[in-house]
Order: sequence, then C-alpha cells, then structure tokens
Amino acid sequence: MMQAPVNIIGARAVDFEQGLPDLTLTPWRRVWLSSREPIWTLVDAEDFDWLMQWQWNVWHGGRGKECFLYAKRNTGVRRDTVRMHRELQIRCEPRDDDYLARHVVDHINGQTLDNRRANRRWSTKRDNSINRRVRGEAPSLDKILAGLLAELPPRHQLEEIPF
Repeated sequence: MMQAPVNIIGARAVDFEQGLPDLTLTPWRRVWLSSREPIWTLVDAEDFDWLMQWQWNVWHGGRGKECFLYAKRNTGVRRDTVRMHRELQIRCEPRDDDYLARHVVDHINGQTLDNRRANRRWSTKRDNSINRRVRGEAPSLDKILAGLLAELPPRHQLEEIPF
C-alpha cells in the first residue's frame, strides 16, 4: 500500500537543539533519536562519525516503572534490532562470540542513553540486573551533561586574547 505524499509547505520547524548546550568544542556529541520528540543519546566525539553512518532511533524497553529508553537501529531484511551501546562496546573492546553470548553491556550510572565509553562496561546478566535502577532514579542526560561541562577547563573568549 502506498502512502499519500506529505505536504510540508507551511509546516512548523522543530528545533530540539534550541536551549541545549553546544557540544562542538567538547569531547562529546549528541545523537538525535526521534524527529517527533526531544530524545537524544550522549556519545564520545571520537565515536560520532562512525555512528552517523546509520540512522538511529529510540527503543522503549521494559514495562511500567521498569521502562528504559535505548538508542538502536534496525538492520537486514528482518529488521533485527542492534543497540548502540552494545555496538560501541564491541567496537571499543572486541570479544569472541562465546563471551558476547554470556555478557551484556552495563550502563554504569543507570542512564541508558548515556553511551559514553566512561559509562559502559561488560557485565554478566546477573550483575547487570543487580545494577539496574528503576526509571527515574538514574540521573537525567541534562544533569549528566551539566556535570561534565562544569568539569571542563574554561575556554578563552576571543575578546580575552591580547593582540
């Protein structure tokens, strides 16, 4: 069944970046996961270009209070789900198939959209369950990012440089 063409003339542009900190000169980048909602994931700048070869979206995992958001993409004819945190961890710390079958990637701070290297580690399923937090108990991405930005050394403004 064909879909009817969408008329975007006069459509309101949605700018989710408005009001968010610019990450251009930081070691991190924001990857948007939805065009309808302001949902994004935080990644290391060194992984950003590699990640952007694919279209990422959001996956709602769990039920009720146990619902978590994850960055994912679909691949192949069957549209298999590939989760970003696992892809990044395999890229950074490759393991054999036996190890991969027995381990998952744990988000250390409990925030499943914080996909920085510093927030990921290999874990057994048991240990990952022990570390799991109820949604709402993990820090928000905004709070995590504010803390990271506060730790960066101050940048000199152009007017501060003597000529």
